[in-house]
Amino acid sequence: MEFHYDLEQGSSDWLEKKHGQIGGTRAKLLYTKTDTLLIEMLAETIEPFDEDADESYKSDAMENGSNLEPQARIELEAYTGVHFKECGWIQSDNPIVGISPDGISDCETIQCEIKCPQPKAHIRMCLNDEIPREYTPQCVHAFIVNSKLEKLYFCSYRPENTLKPLFVKELTLGSYVNIGTDAKPVMKSVAEVVIMMDKAIAELQEQITESINKLNF
Repeated sequence: MEFHYDLEQGSSDWLEKKHGQIGGTRAKLLYTKTDTLLIEMLAETIEPFDEDADESYKSDAMENGSNLEPQARIELEAYTGVHFKECGWIQSDNPIVGISPDGISDCETIQCEIKCPQPKAHIRMCLNDEIPREYTPQCVHAFIVNSKLEKLYFCSYRPENTLKPLFVKELTLGSYVNIGTDAKPVMKSVAEVVIMMDKAIAELQEQITESINKLNF
């Protein structure tokens, strides 16, 4: 496992490092039955990195979130008492798995995942007092990548909200998350999901190898 503290998120070097990797954003595709992830990984495995062809897109909302992230990190530090430093990329022992954390503790056992959402999304999180299901794969992925990780703080930050600008939820390997749907929830511990996803990643690696051999035939 490697921690790349000198790698600036959003830079050309960072984009190249992520090329052909299952990162936090892409992790949700591990939970689907489609071949989308296989196709994406194959394309990036076969073709070298080309910054001009990179499909990364940043909306105005995403750009706003990036601008607010440093302040959110400060607020989260005050709330938790944990100092979070920036890290460009954590490379798992698995060569196709990594993540760009929003912050990591000096001891590298605590990470944070920061969101700066729109008004309704933030209020919904505060009222429901839970991490939205769409963010579960990304949060669990932190534990898949960082074998030292003991705790992850999920944070929603919206300074315009005068009643509750900061929403924080703590995840550990013993926490339970829903990997099903709202109508048909499937509750598993984070530790159980990590084992499931490790298996899914191993199967994907086999599929990638088989597909490359098929293309070479």
